[in-house]
Amino acid sequence: MGDRGIGPHEADHDGSSAQARSSARDEETSSARWDDDGGHERATPAPQPQGTLFVRGVLTAALPPELGTDRAPKRYMVPGVLSRHVLPEERALIESPATAARLAGHGYPGVTLKVADRRLEISQTSLATLTGGLAAQIAAVMRDAEQSVVDARRRSDDERARWTAAESVRAARVQAEADRVRFE
Repeated sequence: MGDRGIGPHEADHDGSSAQARSSARDEETSSARWDDDGGHERATPAPQPQGTLFVRGVLTAALPPELGTDRAPKRYMVPGVLSRHVLPEERALIESPATAARLAGHGYPGVTLKVADRRLEISQTSLATLTGGLAAQIAAVMRDAEQSVVDARRRSDDERARWTAAESVRAARVQAEADRVRFE
């Protein structure tokens, strides 16, 4: 860290403004949390997906360098590029043992999926296996995970609306009963 010159617009005469900015920054990050990949996320009540979740393609730069040679591994990790960030609920479904069992049931034993930021790490597979049908199975897993989260949120929203309506009726009944009380 070297010295950095500051311009007159950045200088604080008594330091109070810099102190206030620092304090605000501390308050802002105090409610933030760390994600599983070591990154910092802003605290939000419920992240909303932006568009459909799917695998856009293969990140070829991250494939084993031995591919196409006599030393190429039979199975390896293939990184897929995701269309958007994955919601925590989607991630849990995608990485679940049930998903590995589902893929095994379709003839892909040992294949596992792991979300890493906007990548999907597809382990114990190959490009040929993906082309031969595994990619279609993974696409179905992604669609099902997204739809499952959408459905769960819809049910939760409906339940919250029902509870709010019932609570409103209850509060009105209590208020009406309280209004009938007379201290005369």
